Amino acid sequence: MITKFGKRFLTNYIAGNSSFSDKEIAIGIANNTEYALSDTNSRLGFEFYRIPARVGGVDIDASVTPTKYTIIYSATIPTNVAGKINEVGLYPGARTSKNYFDSKMVYDFESTLDWTTNEVSFNEDTFTTPVYDLEAAVYRVGSADSGLNFFCLPNTTLSWSTPVSLDLSGYSLQDSLVFAFRCQSVNVSSLKVRFCSSDNNCYEFDFTPSGTGNFIIEKKFSTAIAYGSPNLENINKMEIKLTAGSDTALARISGDAIRINDEDTFDPIYGLIARSILPTEITKVLGREAQIEFKLDLSFGD
Repeated sequence: MITKFGKRFLTNYIAGNSSFSDKEIAIGIANNTEYALSDTNSRLGFEFYRIPARVGGVDIDASVTPTKYTIIYSATIPTNVAGKINEVGLYPGARTSKNYFDSKMVYDFESTLDWTTNEVSFNEDTFTTPVYDLEAAVYRVGSADSGLNFFCLPNTTLSWSTPVSLDLSGYSLQDSLVFAFRCQSVNVSSLKVRFCSSDNNCYEFDFTPSGTGNFIIEKKFSTAIAYGSPNLENINKMEIKLTAGSDTALARISGDAIRINDEDTFDPIYGLIARSILPTEITKVLGREAQIEFKLDLSFGD
């Protein structure tokens, strides 16, 4: 579906007022239930990778009325990228200005190193081996069988932390933090993500799920709660804070990825031109390239 921005962009391109020599294809995990397809879409539901695109061909189908005109863009997903692809978007490859505080991936939970809780280090086996008889995690960003599981006993709270290096000072209250994860227990009573410049100076976002299954939860920066006086220019630690309820089950979630969406920056020549929801999810595995196509259908009203 061509977005409202895409219609303006393509009109300007045909009029000779903008360039479209470079293109990018973005891939994401969100399905239509998680982020519905609409011409008002300004981004993907949860983008995890972007690739330079090339024009693969043009298809004109005169067997239907009106005649269908389609431009086919293609791209190669490299060997080191893995994930579940449910959505694809087309972007221009150039913009008017470079924005340091742009949309970006914060963490993909592929690394099992450097995570600690209560000053105790955990190795890879701790994260990837189930510690309770719950449904096995199926990770949507990265390999399907690798990622991080966070867990705690009933009536307890456990905080996991890892070093990061982030400057969040340029993001506005309208920008958002998005957490994609899978909740594997009905006994999760609270799930918080914290960004800290020191142990007692943090910004906290509430991502408590409403049940079990896959979640993509978006929180505006305006909803974050400040504890102490965090220095947003020097965020050096990220925490996952999980609280279990009084049920006898272990509280457990598995992280897919966390990203920031820049919601309030306007660029007249840069934005999401078109977005598509795939009818069937594609699994991109590690160690193998994959070709992906995006078909842009044009209507000329004939």
